[in-house]
Amino acid sequence: MIKFHYYIPIILQKIGCVVFFTLYKIFVRIEIHGKENLSNLSAPVLLAANHTSELDVTAIPLVLPFFSSFFPIYFVSNKTEKYKTFGWRSYIYGGVFFNLLGAYAVHSGRQNYAWALNDHMKLLRKGKTICIFPEGKRTRNGVMNPARGGLGFMAYTASATVVPIAIDTFFNISMWDFFTFQRKVVITIGKPMSSKEVVSVKNPRVADFQHGSQIVLDKIAEMLEYSHEEY
Repeated sequence: MIKFHYYIPIILQKIGCVVFFTLYKIFVRIEIHGKENLSNLSAPVLLAANHTSELDVTAIPLVLPFFSSFFPIYFVSNKTEKYKTFGWRSYIYGGVFFNLLGAYAVHSGRQNYAWALNDHMKLLRKGKTICIFPEGKRTRNGVMNPARGGLGFMAYTASATVVPIAIDTFFNISMWDFFTFQRKVVITIGKPMSSKEVVSVKNPRVADFQHGSQIVLDKIAEMLEYSHEEY
């Protein structure tokens, strides 16, 4: 049985909040909007964001108040084998290192959400906070990928509240962009969605879970469009 860490992820995430908020505030002029939408949330909570870059996971903890009871955030990640093409990072990505940061991999091979997300469902049933990228992978061209069904399944099965988060954007950011103040990143926290808003049908099937995830992703797309116009 997998061991879920608590103290190490919460300590590392709090340290990360201080470090990354400082860096992002200085170099990418990060702005976070919509924190009022986190008021009066009830556990369990699913944070759902578009996936623009590996840096997204460093920014997600910044949306919560520093002393929020929703820490630590547990992330849905890929298996270690998926990171083999990540160069030097492939030696540390995945496995125990990710577990200590609060990330747990999906179980693949059975085409079954309950099996694939078994560890994350255990965490949700304990009232923990999960972050998932509904697309299942980073965008390769700046355009969001279609949603996969994992988010819809977890929201429905755990009766979890879903908080859509729009990240605009770390896509294709280079070291030059970063350290020469060439990029501005705006993160927008949307209004929470109940599990019934995500999946409204009884006895849902795979297509219903995928549709529910897409509903959330479409909401994120609307938030991104508004972000472009407003900021």
